[in-house]
Amino acid sequence: MNKEFELMCPNNRLGTVDVLLGLHHGQASSNSEVLVHAVRPRVAIMNNGIRKGGEPVVMQVINTSPGLENLWQMHFSQLSGQEYTVPGIFIANTVDQQPAEIPIAPMTPPQPGADTPSPPVHNGTAYWIKVSAQSDDSFTVTNTKNGFSKAYEARK
Repeated sequence: MNKEFELMCPNNRLGTVDVLLGLHHGQASSNSEVLVHAVRPRVAIMNNGIRKGGEPVVMQVINTSPGLENLWQMHFSQLSGQEYTVPGIFIANTVDQQPAEIPIAPMTPPQPGADTPSPPVHNGTAYWIKVSAQSDDSFTVTNTKNGFSKAYEARK
């Protein structure tokens, strides 16, 4: 996080972005508010896993970023709970055996070690989030699981 601070302070060396891709799985070891809010992404695409990333503190930072229009996720995150989960049309992959209900509160991550339960299984088709950029600076994001697409006009 200190490196992110150094990139943004005293001057934002990156400028603003339309798409912030990756987000280091949505883990709190990155994605500081000073960085995410300074680059002002219109769209964020999180390469998280079912139990890796999508941490509540990161979800708060992303969802409060000035100018954010949408967050797209590679996987549903059990760590987010309903409180921070985006609508399903923005999530490319879920778990094979859906739980009957999703807790409202975020899940506490299991502690690493020999007794750590295995993450939920996903053996089905793997879907992705596709970004198509146009020469006029507009772009479209598509969830290949459900075919949902959203077009974003160029910044004015």
